[in-house]
Amino acid sequence: MNRSGILFSAMLLAATAYGQGSASQAQASPAAIGHGAFPVKVSKTLDSSKLKEGDSVEVQTAGSFKLPDGTLVPKGSTLIGHVVAAKSRSKGDPDSQLTLAFDKLNVANGKQLSIKGMVRAVFPPADEPAPNMAGKASGAAGGGASDVGAPMGTVTDAKIGSNMETSRNPQSATNPESVGVQGIHDLQLENGVLTSKGKQVKLGSGVRMIVHVDIFG
Repeated sequence: MNRSGILFSAMLLAATAYGQGSASQAQASPAAIGHGAFPVKVSKTLDSSKLKEGDSVEVQTAGSFKLPDGTLVPKGSTLIGHVVAAKSRSKGDPDSQLTLAFDKLNVANGKQLSIKGMVRAVFPPADEPAPNMAGKASGAAGGGASDVGAPMGTVTDAKIGSNMETSRNPQSATNPESVGVQGIHDLQLENGVLTSKGKQVKLGSGVRMIVHVDIFG
């Protein structure tokens, strides 16, 4: 093969490799079908001194809400994520940190959606409404059996941008528009990173969070 033939073959191989790389990147980064925020509840204590990078974590949705395609995500659905970073306080550095990312949302009938989510707000545990008050309180606190009729959270269609469902009570601790740490001392939140000065970052069972997500289906 002459020199020009060798050069052409090399260029063809490079072009093919670039095309495969571009295709792989496109497959690895699908377009989001929806995005928004909704409340979740910690079901098992998350402690920066006991967690490490890569550990799996789970929380539960604190209220029901609908996806852009009309699918209802009921209260108690599982949100699966992992620890991005965890730093325990020490004598040399009294600060502790915990960063979480969420990857999967389990919906009804075994359906699982791929998501990309981060913590946007944190609240102390909320009092659960009494059974005979569930219908009245569900819109404010994520309530009981009537959650199906009282969707909570804000999830919008990524293309249209229309608001599908939203909480009606702006004062609620599960208001999806909330940001930062509310009602918990010695805890800060910035860009998804939870930090505590002089203590461990410890989110006990029942702590509420607002999670912002992109949904990929």
